[in-house]
Amino acid sequence: MWGEQGHGDALQFVRFVPAVSEFVEQQGGKLIYCCFSPLRTLFARSLGDGMQTIIAHDQRPLPAFDFHLPVGSLPFVLGVTLNEIPAEPYLKADPKKVQTWGNYLPNDRKLRVGIAWSGSKTHQRNRLRSVDPLNYARAFAGMSNVTFVNLQMDAETDVQHLRGAGLTVANPAAEFSSFDDTAAVVSGLDLVITVCTSIAHLAGGLGVPTWVLLDVNPHWVWMTERTDSPWYANTRLYRQSRYGDWTPVFEALTCDLTVLAFNHDAQAEETEIATGSVH
Repeated sequence: MWGEQGHGDALQFVRFVPAVSEFVEQQGGKLIYCCFSPLRTLFARSLGDGMQTIIAHDQRPLPAFDFHLPVGSLPFVLGVTLNEIPAEPYLKADPKKVQTWGNYLPNDRKLRVGIAWSGSKTHQRNRLRSVDPLNYARAFAGMSNVTFVNLQMDAETDVQHLRGAGLTVANPAAEFSSFDDTAAVVSGLDLVITVCTSIAHLAGGLGVPTWVLLDVNPHWVWMTERTDSPWYANTRLYRQSRYGDWTPVFEALTCDLTVLAFNHDAQAEETEIATGSVH
């Protein structure tokens, strides 16, 4: 079995691998999962005993095999319907890395929000699904009760532009070496706001609340019209209503994030009062 398309597709469909592995084992066979190298450690931990052998795509020579199956075909092969999609968290971050990366961010009561604004620049639809990172600065720069965290790889210049536009952004992504690092940081966040890219599926698979910005004609997995997703229980969808127009999307994001941050701050204050930790 092999991962196909991009990292996001692999992250989305890996949830079905244990069921196929169990079936193959029952038939006296052996399943070998070939995945993208940056995902191997995360998948090996998340699948656990549900996957005996997991190797990177670029391993050569590949083990001998009798049949092959792309991971994106698993829902069809298993006969999964829309109401049968396993939506509970299925990815597991490294606890030690979660603790290590947790020390990277300030230990305060602010809402921690990760942001991403672009998918792979080589993707044929990236121009349509991505947003100008400065949209985040224009929308969120005045929110003093939120800690914003960059999850975008190779984005040091964009982060500097965001800071120059008034949005304070922590940038752990500058030190990421694999999706294992990204997963550890995301696990310590209260919310992820992202366009349609692998971060959306990573956060969704970890069970972290996620708000996904969608262009007017998005990837098929997000379907149409609905604001929730059968793939991820904690995901909310913000859709363009007109081609190329992100303004209403960011207006809605600003309103909802303002409310969420206010409620988070109020709850944190109540907790401090109840535990006697108010200074």
